[in-house]
This record gives sequence, structure tokens and C-alpha cells, in this order.
Amino acid sequence: MFPSPDTETEAETPTRVARRWPLTVLRTCTCVLLLLTLAQPVLAGLFITGDTDLLDVHAFNATLISIMSWLTVGAAVTLWRPGGGPAWPIGLTLLIASLVEAQGGFGYARQLSLHIPLGVALVAGLTAQTYWVFAHRPGSRTENGSR
Repeated sequence: MFPSPDTETEAETPTRVARRWPLTVLRTCTCVLLLLTLAQPVLAGLFITGDTDLLDVHAFNATLISIMSWLTVGAAVTLWRPGGGPAWPIGLTLLIASLVEAQGGFGYARQLSLHIPLGVALVAGLTAQTYWVFAHRPGSRTENGSR
């Protein structure tokens, strides 16, 4: 009739409170990263059309993208702890940051057969990530009850 002392009732189960600021930081980092990444094909296209000075700007922007991708990993970690959000964005941001590093290596090595398709994939992946960070609602639960 009464619950045993060693079992928790649903009301006693601790709940995690999702904080908003880590999501705001992740949204900001993701938007900046996407915008920097979207500038890359424009800079490359202008370089190809004859403005050779833009290759240096393209390379500098690649450095900014690399820095921002790792800051985004940090933002994903803060979304998880202390933010109370899901942990899986850490893996996604780590994958993207790793691919950004590979992208830079392919670019400096002039391996355009790998550099260009990976650039397209990064733009697509970052667009999807940007969609998720704005669609995500802190505290919302999925069908299986997890965050």
C-alpha cells in the first residue's frame, strides 16, 4: 500500500533544469560558423575569376572557421553540462571541427578533388546543425522520455 523507503516516487525523482544561456551561446557560435563557411565558396569563386588577392582572404577565413568550429564544440559541451541539454551535439560538433581541419589540409595541399566536395558537405551539415539549434527547445522531451 505504501511505497518502500528505498524507492523514489515520480514526484521525488530529480529533474534536470535546462538553462537557456548555453543554447544561446551554441546558437551564436553555430550562426557565425555557418556564415563564415558560406563566405568560403564566394571567396574561392572570386579567386578563380581572377582576383588572386582573395586567396589570402580565403585562407584567413579558413583559420577563422577552424577557431570557430572548436569554440562551437565548447558551446556544445556547455549545452550538455551545465546546460542540462542533450550530449549528442558534442559528437556532431567534434565531427564538424575535425572535417574543418581536414578541409584546410586538403586546401593547402591543393587537393581540390577532396577540398570542394568536403566544402559542400560542410555547408550542408552546418545548415542542418543551424536548423537544429533553432528548433531545439530546452526541456522538451522525445517520445522515449529522453531529452
